Amino acid sequence: MESTWSDRDLPVLDALVTYLDRAAGLEYPELRDIAEVTGLEVIEVGRAALALQSAGLIDLRMSSGGHGTWHVPAVSGEARRLVGQWPTPEQFVNQVAERLQAAADEETDPERRSRLRELASSAGGMARDVFVDVATAVISRQMGG
Repeated sequence: MESTWSDRDLPVLDALVTYLDRAAGLEYPELRDIAEVTGLEVIEVGRAALALQSAGLIDLRMSSGGHGTWHVPAVSGEARRLVGQWPTPEQFVNQVAERLQAAADEETDPERRSRLRELASSAGGMARDVFVDVATAVISRQMGG
């Protein structure tokens, strides 16, 4: 069987997350809306939605009006991480390391530049696991975990 993730499921998930974020709870996307955004046929969006629901990534509400009238009132936090809206702890640590390196590159004081480079190196090197554990704890706490 062929993989449907990159060509069908991920674009549908990304469109759903984007739509729900923009609507801010004022309206929910019907699958016909997502088909229009993604350029996929409504039946393909319906298949993707069923797959995403079975994976626990979306809350799919089906109606008797056909695939196009089905709607999605919510997506999971994992869905938001998969499309890049929320960072994983590893992505967060990578961003911190990149920003530390950029700050070091711009720093004119040699001692501060050296310390920033050391921090950037630690975040991307041997201390990476510690940084990821800390990031995991912070992200979990912020999300009520």
